[in-house]
Amino acid sequence: MRVFRRVVLPIAYLAVLAVIAVALAWMAFRPSGQANADDALSPTGELLSSQVAVERGSISNVLQLNGRIEVDSPVQVKASQTGTVNHIFAEPGQQVLRGAELFQIRTEDAPEPPADTGEPGEEAPAPASSDAQRYRYHTVTAPEAGTVGEFQISAGDEVERGGIVTTLAKDSFRAVAQIEPGQLYRLPEVPGAATITIIGGPEPFDCDRLRIDQAGAPAGEGEEPAENAGGGPGLTCRVPDDVRVFHDLPVTMSVEAGTADDVLLVPVTAVRGLTGNGTVWVLAEDGASEERQVVVGLNDGVMAEIMEGLEEGELIEEYVPGTGPSGAEDPGEFGEFDEFGEVYDEGYEESFEDGA
Repeated sequence: MRVFRRVVLPIAYLAVLAVIAVALAWMAFRPSGQANADDALSPTGELLSSQVAVERGSISNVLQLNGRIEVDSPVQVKASQTGTVNHIFAEPGQQVLRGAELFQIRTEDAPEPPADTGEPGEEAPAPASSDAQRYRYHTVTAPEAGTVGEFQISAGDEVERGGIVTTLAKDSFRAVAQIEPGQLYRLPEVPGAATITIIGGPEPFDCDRLRIDQAGAPAGEGEEPAENAGGGPGLTCRVPDDVRVFHDLPVTMSVEAGTADDVLLVPVTAVRGLTGNGTVWVLAEDGASEERQVVVGLNDGVMAEIMEGLEEGELIEEYVPGTGPSGAEDPGEFGEFDEFGEVYDEGYEESFEDGA
């Protein structure tokens, strides 16, 4: 019994542990007899391209911009003549209509030279007395309706032609919104109006006289620049007089730049160049892709209208070569393309600067 416990059992335990160790080693390092399976699991370094078919549909190019309401800038009232202020008709704070009399300027006519009789030896007549001095009176009227501001002069003061005498505060408003410069490509033609939405205000209304302000709308006199007044381009339109608004109200400006029905559509990511002429990559029957020139119409930021160059059902690359979903593939030799089809390669730019 003592021999069994001291010799046989330890040997048996060692044998069991040895079997377990061999089994684990075999499972970890066993050779595979299926080379094809290994090949299927090994990475090849190739990415399958994403393909989309050219389809028909409708597209609406609507820009949604954040902006605000601004009161129109005051109108300057200037002296029309150089002379003396004879009378002031209006008072500061008074609301006037266009054409209302504001103040009057008196000017003096230059004295006429004495008449020359032409006969020698005769004396020229004495000049006319100051009592015969002739004056002219010029009334300055309001160029637009508004509220009269403080006068910079008083009756009896001298003024110069073109000098600012007072201002007229306007009771009209405009809606302004900044726009990214690249988005202006989506406005080949500026429509006549935009739709303005004010949260908690009146129902959405049309804002006419829409125009592009390339320099951005400046702040009014004595005002702090707005947060969205960064000096870039903006859109401005006139608020109707019958709509009640207030200065600095936040608004959403919707600009419809065109719609099209039953047209060929492709993703904007598939087109290099989204204004006028562009390029897409069409897939041939053998799977190879080839460049093709197309004419691009409207785009809504997601889909683009193809006016010429493609047919319905053709397969194209979903992404311009060298671009793709974030993290899906390397930017490639030529860098990335932005949403407007321009090449952007940060690494190339940095290397160029280092070399310079």
